[in-house]
Amino acid sequence: MKAHRSSPAHAESTIKEGSRNDGIPSLLEVLREEGLDGVRYALWDATGWHRDYSPAAWRNRATKEQRRIGWEMAVRIEKILVTVLHEAHRRQVEETMETLGEGPEGFYESRLE
Repeated sequence: MKAHRSSPAHAESTIKEGSRNDGIPSLLEVLREEGLDGVRYALWDATGWHRDYSPAAWRNRATKEQRRIGWEMAVRIEKILVTVLHEAHRRQVEETMETLGEGPEGFYESRLE
């Protein structure tokens, strides 16, 4: 997997903004270039929470509070990921419908460019 290009500060602001669409275009770019895991990594990295997290160590020693925080972070990241996927799908459908609406000329022209 390639290293992600979005800055931790930018991705962190995306997490804090929650479901607002301000950071979605940047995450769409990460999705296009690096796939789902790239978006997850960017979001996880933006939280900074993983710096203190060691799955092997926490498996047996995590407090209930640490587990709760980890779960909440994972849920929030997945909700943002679903929003990104929904927006990517919406844009793809819109582009396809526009291309098909232009007839054969639009279809072949967009494919040859």
